[in-house]
Amino acid sequence: MNFLKGLGTFILSFLLFLSLTVFGIAFLLQSTLLNPDFIVDQVDRIDVSDLAHEFTEEMVAEDLPDEALFLQDAVFDVIDDQEPWLKEQLHYAIYTAYDFFLGETDTLEITIRLDSVKEDLKESIWEALNEQLSTWLPDIIQHELSPYIEENFDEYVQLIPEEYMPAGITDLPEEQLLDFLDMYLQDINEQITLEGMMPEVTGLLEALIKPYYDDYFDEFLEIVPSEIVWDEDTIPADVMDQMLMAREYIGYFQAGYSWLIVFMVLLAAGIFLINWNVRVAARAMGIDLIVFGVLDLAGVIIARLINPLEYIPDIPASLETMVTGLYNDVLSIMMWFSIGVLIVGIALLVVSIVVKSKSSEETYGD
Repeated sequence: MNFLKGLGTFILSFLLFLSLTVFGIAFLLQSTLLNPDFIVDQVDRIDVSDLAHEFTEEMVAEDLPDEALFLQDAVFDVIDDQEPWLKEQLHYAIYTAYDFFLGETDTLEITIRLDSVKEDLKESIWEALNEQLSTWLPDIIQHELSPYIEENFDEYVQLIPEEYMPAGITDLPEEQLLDFLDMYLQDINEQITLEGMMPEVTGLLEALIKPYYDDYFDEFLEIVPSEIVWDEDTIPADVMDQMLMAREYIGYFQAGYSWLIVFMVLLAAGIFLINWNVRVAARAMGIDLIVFGVLDLAGVIIARLINPLEYIPDIPASLETMVTGLYNDVLSIMMWFSIGVLIVGIALLVVSIVVKSKSSEETYGD
């Protein structure tokens, strides 16, 4: 009879150990991949601005002509300004998607408004364009405007209102007048180069160029949607089928996770019922939990000695903090789980010793 009890206790203890191993993996998935709060914490570690800089420099900057590189800085300014908004939208998208995948909602619909981003981009590019004009204007004056005046001198002089010409200047010979205009243009050129554009020039650009810029950019922005929508109508059918399948499998996992807990409780109850003795049952389960906790904790300690970045080639520098933080967070969850199991195992072992001691005292007392 004792042999059968021992065999039954061993089998149930072994099953409990295997169940704990499976439960440990399931608990890790439940706490990380299937936990939107965990994912949001990892996203918050990403420096969107640095990531955009690195991506642009590697993928886009090489194809941009030199005269258009200032647009890159304008886009960076928008990303820097809108980073809090971008993080907020990512949070919203993550929580909404998880509500769908975890079965809390029956439909998936994520809507992100782009109005503020579009307006910010428009203003940022105009400011960058204004700054760039101080670089372009001297070159335009020297290489385009001056040769044009020389070739079309008579027509050009007639277009200049007399009130803008110094007294008696129009009576000068053409050669002297051309020299005067050339000196005047050089003076403007030096002022722009050394001091930046004068308020008069800035105001003139604002009045003459800004309306054309607004019209052009507004036409461009009309092409860009005011919102991005992901739902069953906009997501390709094959992708939606995969998402529905993932939702179904996650549902199976969640159900299995709950039933696994019930199964472990039943195993613990079985160990107690076989022996009908608190001391023996507590000792068997305590040893099980201690062995599992020690092995799991040892694995975490060894894993902490590994640098994950060594195994991920060519990772952007802006993602290194996120990857390292993710790795450490996963190990922390595993470590606390192992410590928790170990503490429960030690407590059960202590209970078995205390119960044994009390039983011995009662026997000797009788």
